[in-house]
Amino acid sequence: MSAKKKIVLGVILVIVAVVAYFAITMIMEYTRTTSSNIEVTVQIPKGASEKQIAEILKDNGVIDYELTFRLKMKNSPHRGNLNYGKFVLKKKMCLDDLIEVLARPTELREGITVTIPEGYSAEKIAVLMEEKGLCSKEEFLKELSEGKFNYDFIKDIPEKEGVKYKLQGYLFPSTYIFDKETDASKIINTLLKEFENQYNKVRHMLPDDMTMAEAINRAALIEREAKLDKERETISGVIDNRLDIGMILQIDASVVYAISDGLYNVERVLYKDLEIDSPYNTYKYKGLPAGPICNPGLESIRAAMNPEEHKYLYYHTDTEKNDGSHIFSETFSQHTSK
Repeated sequence: MSAKKKIVLGVILVIVAVVAYFAITMIMEYTRTTSSNIEVTVQIPKGASEKQIAEILKDNGVIDYELTFRLKMKNSPHRGNLNYGKFVLKKKMCLDDLIEVLARPTELREGITVTIPEGYSAEKIAVLMEEKGLCSKEEFLKELSEGKFNYDFIKDIPEKEGVKYKLQGYLFPSTYIFDKETDASKIINTLLKEFENQYNKVRHMLPDDMTMAEAINRAALIEREAKLDKERETISGVIDNRLDIGMILQIDASVVYAISDGLYNVERVLYKDLEIDSPYNTYKYKGLPAGPICNPGLESIRAAMNPEEHKYLYYHTDTEKNDGSHIFSETFSQHTSK
């Protein structure tokens, strides 16, 4: 082969490689189901076309490619119905989630931004809503108990004696923008709708021997116990192992939920606290608590559905590292000696 032909062939191979790279990354963005945790505020001007919106989103790092967004819009029921205003979005955002946010009614765009952290209980969310001036904590909790909400997944939540709030665990933690006149019912509806959207992404992972309610109950424990993402599935495995052999869970977070009335404002758990007579106290009663002790994020829900396989039955905080990590043990003697 002549030198000229080799150069031409080399150029063709480079072009093919570049095209393949962009094609693969575009497909990955089109099918992406998760978003980063980095938030960015984006202003969409009134009357902006989908092409202009795509450019703004790319400039702000919300999407990588304008074309994938426009292709997604082409097949979306929200085509032609995106809104304008100020949006709190996430970089590298799942396109389906992004379009859902951009399609929300315009009146929500100019309002009050509320960030609900993962692991917040319904009680803490109620306090947050009062602090934001949206509704009183009493109104929020009353509506949570007495309100009627029409979501199919609610039918799969069992009625259990001792449960404080049936919808605890299903108020999805995220950043929302509420109109100043939004009442407790609309707020709760929004949180439940977001849970439905997020849960639908992972429901295929639910093991055959686990119900949705059990998964969310486990996920809530994991959310309050795990400080590091890499330990979520390990802690999930400990919970799974203890439940399998009928061993009492003895999870501190469940006690804190009970003694703090869901506010988690207790710094230390005392021995006397372990005796509190509450269906949420996993030191006193076997099995999972009566219901979720907080509202978990998607990663904890994934971990609950996918417990790590190991033989650990115990864990405690690594006080030497002091970075939120835990030391895991198979036996009680190992647990007390580490």
